[in-house]
Amino acid sequence: MRNLLLLLTMSALLAGCSSSMRPIGRGMPQNDELPRGSQGVERKVGKPYKIAGVWYTPAEQPNYDEVGYASWYGRDFHGKKTANGEIYNMNALTAAHKTLPLPTYVKVTNLENGRTIILRVNDRGPFVKGRIIDISRRGAQLLGFDKQGVTKVRVQAVDEHGRPPKLPRTQTASTTVTSDAHFIQVGAYSQRENAEIQARRLRGRGHEAKIEQSASNGRMLWRVRVGPFIEMLLAEEKLDRIVADGFYEARIFTESTR
Repeated sequence: MRNLLLLLTMSALLAGCSSSMRPIGRGMPQNDELPRGSQGVERKVGKPYKIAGVWYTPAEQPNYDEVGYASWYGRDFHGKKTANGEIYNMNALTAAHKTLPLPTYVKVTNLENGRTIILRVNDRGPFVKGRIIDISRRGAQLLGFDKQGVTKVRVQAVDEHGRPPKLPRTQTASTTVTSDAHFIQVGAYSQRENAEIQARRLRGRGHEAKIEQSASNGRMLWRVRVGPFIEMLLAEEKLDRIVADGFYEARIFTESTR
């Protein structure tokens, strides 16, 4: 009986010690975990909101695919609620985005080293010019930019298994459906060298610019473009950033595709 009581006492002490040393609070995802399921909160798109004089409009963006700059956030927000009510763990695989629904899963590729991970967007931000996503500290470590703080990335909407969205069928046996592609054109030049200069300026500001050759009224032109974007909202948001970077001549062009 004495040995049994001793064993029970030791078990209780060990359990209490284990509980007090557990670094993760209630409702907080585990370290290195990609949170799945509801996490106790309802999915939401969110209402338009204003930060530092700028309005942001959340929207469903199943085909979201953008290149820009990523930063990361950590200890100052650890253990606090995110924008959708989940608990932030800087060692879990989560991220913040300004307009994607909460939550949304995204595939993030570090374009400087090729590393790719899947993250759950459950927070809002970053509200810094030129940045498109804010990543947990652990995410930044896995992507290899936690020391430098900022890196160029590609962000794509996916499901929780990293699969791309299923695109709607555009053809049936008897009908062809027309869809639109939106481009941001920053200039059209008669000399290719001038187009290349403009494209380099855009890339230097984090915008993936391409040069396309076209004919207009018997003249050969080289167009500098960013895109295409499937959704007009994404094109408009990108246009805002390009204009804010000083490219005031940028315009949206829409072309029909079959």
